[in-house]
Amino acid sequence: MKTLVCISLAAFTTAVPALVQDDPAMVEAMETITAENIREDIMALSSPAFEGRAPGGIGEEMTVNFIAGQFAQAGIRPGIDGSFMQPFELAEFRPDGGGALSIHGQSGAIPFELSDDYVLYAGEARERLEVNDSRLIIGGFGIRADEENWYDYSGVDLTGATVVLFRGDPGTATGNDDLFGGNALSVHGLMGSKTTLAAELGAEAVLLIHTEQSAGYPWQTLSSGGTSGVQYSLEDGDPNLTLFAHISEPAARRLLDEAGLDYDAVYAAAAAPGFEAIETGLSLSGQHGGEVGSTLTRNVVGMIEGSEAPDECLVYTAHWDHMGINPDAPTEDQLYNGAVDNAVGTSMLINIAQAYAAMPQVPRRSVYFFATAAEERGLYGAKYFVQNPPCPRAQIVGALNMDAHFPYSDRWDLMVVPGLGTNELMVELANVAEGFGRVLIDDPNPAAGGFYRSDHYPFIEEGIPGLYAVGAPTPEQAEADPAINEGFAWYMANGYHHAADEIDQPHTWRLGGLTDDARIYFELGWRLANSDQWPNFTEGTPWRSMRDEMRPE
Repeated sequence: MKTLVCISLAAFTTAVPALVQDDPAMVEAMETITAENIREDIMALSSPAFEGRAPGGIGEEMTVNFIAGQFAQAGIRPGIDGSFMQPFELAEFRPDGGGALSIHGQSGAIPFELSDDYVLYAGEARERLEVNDSRLIIGGFGIRADEENWYDYSGVDLTGATVVLFRGDPGTATGNDDLFGGNALSVHGLMGSKTTLAAELGAEAVLLIHTEQSAGYPWQTLSSGGTSGVQYSLEDGDPNLTLFAHISEPAARRLLDEAGLDYDAVYAAAAAPGFEAIETGLSLSGQHGGEVGSTLTRNVVGMIEGSEAPDECLVYTAHWDHMGINPDAPTEDQLYNGAVDNAVGTSMLINIAQAYAAMPQVPRRSVYFFATAAEERGLYGAKYFVQNPPCPRAQIVGALNMDAHFPYSDRWDLMVVPGLGTNELMVELANVAEGFGRVLIDDPNPAAGGFYRSDHYPFIEEGIPGLYAVGAPTPEQAEADPAINEGFAWYMANGYHHAADEIDQPHTWRLGGLTDDARIYFELGWRLANSDQWPNFTEGTPWRSMRDEMRPE
């Protein structure tokens, strides 16, 4: 399993890292990354004028032009065939309402209310989607994993069925080191892995049971409209479900009660080897409708060409998009500003690019500054970039991703790195973080799958090392400064994918900690861009063989 890792290095007491002190030009460039400059860009990107930065429309136009303008003003070159823009098409489904689900058993209809009990999505972009009298099957965790000798649908025909699934995998459910990734979510536990398998096996719909522990965020994030509104997808030709829904745990318990099943007993059985999918005797009907079309969206890509090895590339990433305006939001405020998520990361990206441009010499390798589109809709911008890279995948050194860094302290003593120890980029990160007096730790809640949920992961999927690291407090630091945990708690309950994600909420932001996050990323990238080394994945990870095949030397 992936265990909690702590890379502890000797404390460093000076304000500027030793390697940087040896290079006055780098000190000067790093000092251009300031809290004031980052704040200025956050205020612009999260302002109402940018309309929540959804794909397409005025909000996107303003956002991509702002980022490209900042790059150009700094002297960063266009990164895609002479342009800052990398356009691609998304299929669009614009719902005419929340849709409806009904579940029937021997005693009749089971009460099932939109928002309170479920949030419904179109499985594909069609004007009318219907499921009628679909038999309801409990599919456990919905996994087929040959290496674990695990198949939840053995002997069950899913054709036309609706499958009820738990989030996560048997390892995260039990903490058993011998099952999947133990307490760390495996790739089999990803929502996309579950829905793809169900669709391949002929299922019409999936109901995914939401718990705050397994998802990492409360039901209110879903029911408040933070994930609804217009749906986007990449056309890939793969089988699709007709309908998909998140259902709340209380609703799932009522559903299983109606089938004569005990929720807790079924959950325990699903997490044990030998589980067999259960025919419930219940049926589901549902419908969803809306307008179908396509949206042209754009990644924004700038670059600095390397001096000695321009065909070797390092990539910085941060997603520029957020949730836009949702007229169906249950609150009076329908504009999702996305200040933390991810005007913060985009501002860091801009400031890092400006710091590179301030250096008197260019690095040995080329460096790309990549503001991704449609991350919130499924990491689509990063996926498109990785499939259509400006330099060959085998020549990409790594991806350094920035997403939702927290603005609640003047300094951080830790950096949380989901998937810590999976690749050698993280070793170099530990060396840089040491100079800022920081220690790296793994994600304290790896069961929620943060490792897979941001734009570094599409690179990793293709055998390219990537990382995502955010500043965090030690327990002692948080105890001494109660405003830190107050900010974290407020954001997860009221800010994450809510309209309230605005600058200086819940109190005036302190940007010193995330400014140092940006400086750490700057120095890390500069070191990698001036190296001739090729970071690899750790032995035993699923991606090591891909990287070895990609770079056999």
